[in-house]
Amino acid sequence: METRRDFIKAAAVGGIAAIVASKQAPAFAQDMKKVKIGQLGLGSHGFAGLFKNPGEKYKDIIKCRPYAIWDDVPGVAEKMKERMGFEIAVKDPVELVKQSDVVHIEHADFRKVLGLARPALEAGKPIFINRPFVGTVADADELIRLAQKYNAPVMGGSSLEYQPSLPEIGKFIQENGPLRHYECYCPEPFFDWMFPHVIYFANAALGCGVESAYFTGDFVMEFGEFKQVKDVFVDPKRPYGSAVSLVKYKPFNGQPPVVGMNVIGGAPGSYHLTAYCNNATKEFVMGDGLNAPNIFEPMFLKLNEFYINHIPPRPYESMLEQHRVHVATNVSRMTGRAVRLDSLKPTDSLPWSDQIRNYVLRSYRS
Repeated sequence: METRRDFIKAAAVGGIAAIVASKQAPAFAQDMKKVKIGQLGLGSHGFAGLFKNPGEKYKDIIKCRPYAIWDDVPGVAEKMKERMGFEIAVKDPVELVKQSDVVHIEHADFRKVLGLARPALEAGKPIFINRPFVGTVADADELIRLAQKYNAPVMGGSSLEYQPSLPEIGKFIQENGPLRHYECYCPEPFFDWMFPHVIYFANAALGCGVESAYFTGDFVMEFGEFKQVKDVFVDPKRPYGSAVSLVKYKPFNGQPPVVGMNVIGGAPGSYHLTAYCNNATKEFVMGDGLNAPNIFEPMFLKLNEFYINHIPPRPYESMLEQHRVHVATNVSRMTGRAVRLDSLKPTDSLPWSDQIRNYVLRSYRS
C-alpha cells in the first residue's frame, strides 16, 4: 500500500523530472526568484500590491513580488496581507528589512519615514518612498546623506515624475524658448498629497533652479468628510477651492526669471503642464482627469525597473529641491510671504493632521 510518505516522495521526483525536461521552473519556483518587496506602513496607493497579479500584459516584465508587510497599528498588517497579496505580516520593521530584498515605504505619517527608512538605508537596500517624501528639511537631507553613504538607492513617489511624454516638454521649450512661465494642474485639493504631483512634475520637466515659493488659495487638510462624485471631490460641509504654489526660478543667462503656477484644485480636469515660451505655448496633458487610463502605468513599470536594477530614476538634487519647494510653500502659507528656499531652517516642515492617517486606516479598522 502506498503511504503518504511514498506519495510525497513520488510527487517530488516527478516534479523535479518535469523541471529538468522543460528547462523552466514551475510558477512557484519562478516566483521564488523574484525580488521580494517589503512594505512599511499603509499609504494612499498600495503600489506594491500591484505586483501580485500584474496581468498577462506584464508577465515577462514584472520580476518582483509583494512579500512582507508591516504597520504600527495592531491588526492592520494582517488585513493588508490578505487584501494586497503579501505573503507574510511581520511585527517589527527591522525584521521586515532583513527578510526583504527591497523596501517600499508608504506610511501615511511622513514624519516617521526617516526612522522607518534608516535600517534599510544602512543595509544598502533600495527604497521607494511614496509622496510626500518626508516631513522636515533636515529629514530629507539626512535621508539622502545615508543613501549616499551606504550606496542605498532611493526612489520618490509621484506618478507624474515618470510620464513618457516628459521629454516632449523639454524638446518644445528648447525649440520655442526661452520659457517665460508655466502652469501645472492636479484636480484634487489636498495639500500634502497633491502638491507633490504638480511640484515634482514641474521639476521633472523643467529641472532645478527654484529660488522661492509663495502660497495662496484654499486647500484641504482634514480628510474625514470628502467623497468622490464622478471626477469631482465634494464635501458636505464646504465647497473645495484651489491652491497655488507660485514659484520663481533663479534668473538664467540674462533672461527674466521663470514664474511657475503649481495648482491643486477641486474641479475636474486633466493632469497637465502648460509651457508658455517666447515663441509658442503648448499644453501637455498627462491624462483625462482622475480616470485617465494608464496614468499610473509608467510609475509601476519604473518601480519594477528600480527594484531590479537598483538605479535611482531621479537625481537626488531634484528630490531635495522638490521637497524644499513643498516645505517653502507651507512656510509661506503660515507667514503670508514668499519664502526663499535658501532661507529654510532644518526644522521647517510640511503640515500634519491626524486625519491623514485616520483616513487611510478607516477601511482596515472596520
